[in-house]
Amino acid sequence: MNQSIKNQLSLIIWVVAIIAIGGVIGSLTKPEISAWYSTLHRSPVTPPNYIFPIAWTILYGIIGACGWLIWRHQAFSKLSVIKTLYMTQLILNWSWTPLFFHYHLTGLSLVVLVAMDILVCALIWLAYKKMRAVSLLMIPYLSWILFATYLNFYIWCDITY
Repeated sequence: MNQSIKNQLSLIIWVVAIIAIGGVIGSLTKPEISAWYSTLHRSPVTPPNYIFPIAWTILYGIIGACGWLIWRHQAFSKLSVIKTLYMTQLILNWSWTPLFFHYHLTGLSLVVLVAMDILVCALIWLAYKKMRAVSLLMIPYLSWILFATYLNFYIWCDITY
């Protein structure tokens, strides 16, 4: 098998794995969307529920591609920090769904999102010079999680106050 095919297969594995993990986590909380989430007072700009799985499938695909790019990049001084930022934000991302939908911990979920916002900003900043594609690909993800932070904040404020 030539190197080009190996690279393509490893990229596909990264993307499919990240999408699959996100999909499994999301599907585990599906009952809470109709039972709990639908009863919440949400922001007027909250998208319809069908938008979220579409957006997250695309974003997880991008996140998977970024992981593939990061892990195959040649070593440079900030690469280990970028890998740590990537993995930490990904773990926080996967933890948000059960924290919010299953445990209804809207405050802790908000803290997780703010941490993700900071980590992804740092990742974009640190990767820009050596891995510009990663930086640029992470911008839609950052935009979405900043929006998610607003939506979570809106719900948290409504529940808390």
